[in-house]
Amino acid sequence: MSSRLEAKNKDLNRVADTLIQFLNKDEKLVVQKLLDNDGKVLQAEITRIEGLGKVKSHRIVQRLVDRGVIEVEGFGKTNLVKLNKNIKETLLVKK
Repeated sequence: MSSRLEAKNKDLNRVADTLIQFLNKDEKLVVQKLLDNDGKVLQAEITRIEGLGKVKSHRIVQRLVDRGVIEVEGFGKTNLVKLNKNIKETLLVKK
């Protein structure tokens, strides 16, 4: 049983590594911020990442939404950015 579990974890790690390879530097920063905050963060907090302004962070978020990596839902005057459920499970298991 444990060998099957280890094999599954290795597969999940491989999938997570593959996903991360397809992200550019700024997208990796956003995904890392999401992982540090349990998979969800306000878009306003993403704009506070060093090197990202409002416009650049919005474009990065939109690219990640288009790829299906994250989901966005309205939250007052800002947006709540969340990792896709399947990706969140995969990446947080890796951590």
